[in-house]
Amino acid sequence: MRQQRAESMKTTNSLPKLLVIDDDEQILKQLQWALSVEYAVFPARERVTALETVIKEDIPVALLDLGLPPHPREAVEGLRTLEEAIGRNPLIKVIIVSGNSERQNALRALEKGAHDIFAKPVNIDELKVVLQRVYRRVEMERESLDEHALANRVSFENMIGSSPAMKTVYSNITKVAETDVPILILGESGTGKELVANAIHNLSARRSGPFGAINCGAIPETLLESELFGNEKGAFTGATMHRRGKLEYAQSGTLFLDEIGDLAAELQVKILRFLQEKVIERVGGREPIPVDCRVIAATHRDLEKAVKENRFREDLYFRLAVLKIILPPLRERGSDVVELAMHLVDSFSRELKRPQKKFSKPALEAMQRHSWPGNVRELQNRIKRALVLAEGPFIGPNDLELDVPQGSAIQSGTLREAREELEREIIAKRLQENGGNVSKTARVLGISRPTLYELMSRYGLDWR
Repeated sequence: MRQQRAESMKTTNSLPKLLVIDDDEQILKQLQWALSVEYAVFPARERVTALETVIKEDIPVALLDLGLPPHPREAVEGLRTLEEAIGRNPLIKVIIVSGNSERQNALRALEKGAHDIFAKPVNIDELKVVLQRVYRRVEMERESLDEHALANRVSFENMIGSSPAMKTVYSNITKVAETDVPILILGESGTGKELVANAIHNLSARRSGPFGAINCGAIPETLLESELFGNEKGAFTGATMHRRGKLEYAQSGTLFLDEIGDLAAELQVKILRFLQEKVIERVGGREPIPVDCRVIAATHRDLEKAVKENRFREDLYFRLAVLKIILPPLRERGSDVVELAMHLVDSFSRELKRPQKKFSKPALEAMQRHSWPGNVRELQNRIKRALVLAEGPFIGPNDLELDVPQGSAIQSGTLREAREELEREIIAKRLQENGGNVSKTARVLGISRPTLYELMSRYGLDWR
């Protein structure tokens, strides 16, 4: 990554990049002629071109004259260019090239984030010394940021995050992994429950055995029993041979039962029997088969409520919930969203064979303000889409389809963005109110199930 940072300062001919923003043609030519041996100089005469160059070329240093068109005798356009350049690339160093008459505006520019002031008329030798110092600082800052990001990107068994809530989860995983009793993982959809189950298995005495996983809410009830317990030849139409189920395949290892809250009543009885007796019977079979595996279950549903409403067996609940781990939603994990985003953009860049991109400052702010109803899964979907669609080296809020709130619930740039943001929030809220029941939610919203599934996929919502 450090090498990529360094290369971002250079063009193909290995010269550091320098943006010069000035509406005076003579000054532009003078600086290009004087600096072109040591720097790849990119000229810009107005704000739009300057900002496009900042993004396209990942400019590390810029010289900026505050008097730009359409108001060259005022500093309004120059100050706006400064603010927007820093907003798009927080690491850029902007040096204000100022005359004595512009001193007050130059000081305002320093307050807005300019790195330094260089007096007019320009002394080229002095400017070269200043630029050498600035580029050394840029490189040191970028190396320091990379090291800091790596040092603070806490990774525990493929889970990223250093918030107090996640540190508690890591501690609990370490403790429960040493036992050999059933565990129940609770958390909203998309919070990473299977990662937790994997971590428990990898840290347990069963780590050398297999790890199996099955989503109880994704397989039709008629097929789930066979998937779990296996079947004998001829047990049902299409059963042309005997086959082992997930429980048998997890012998001496761990079986993860995701979305256990969706398990049908008949299968709840059979899972309870297995937990009590450690034996199974295949579908169509009568021979008891001993199986030694640990069961880890997970759900986004409120199982205690389901027990009170007779939708989930109380005895099975207490068997599964000997030990519980509660995963926090992403919105309660503070700066973890930034750590995760940095990790995901690195990972997905390699996976998709895309150039490395960075997040603009507004994008980082937007991610921290967003409520993330779809949790980490929603973050993954938005970043992967942004890597494919974003132009230039930076990912902005629009690439993530996020807005930076300005005090109201929805502050989208366009009517389409506002509508989509509201649509996503309404769907997420209705799904939560209906306990993730897609059919019921579709009826309440007045749309078909296929349409709702399509919208859930688009907005990174998964409530199975």
